[in-house]
Amino acid sequence: MTTPSPINTLGVVTFGPCGENDQPLFCVNPGIPLRQALEHVSALLFCAKKLALDAALEKDGERHAWASHYLCDMGKAVIDDVCLQAF
Repeated sequence: MTTPSPINTLGVVTFGPCGENDQPLFCVNPGIPLRQALEHVSALLFCAKKLALDAALEKDGERHAWASHYLCDMGKAVIDDVCLQAF
């Protein structure tokens, strides 16, 4: 039997478009083990969820909305990068 190779991030997904051409400012780094990448995504999404709830419920909560948006963008990029190889 062959041992399956570990799933790592490929490092091909970018995020944080900015400038006139929406050039990405950030990218997922290649070679991060799946478990570590998913743990990081879980932490990002936990914070994004808390910020989104604050944005929805607090009187001046809209200041949290952009932070939540960017954390979700980062989390999605990692998941998309891992899924390119895993599936």
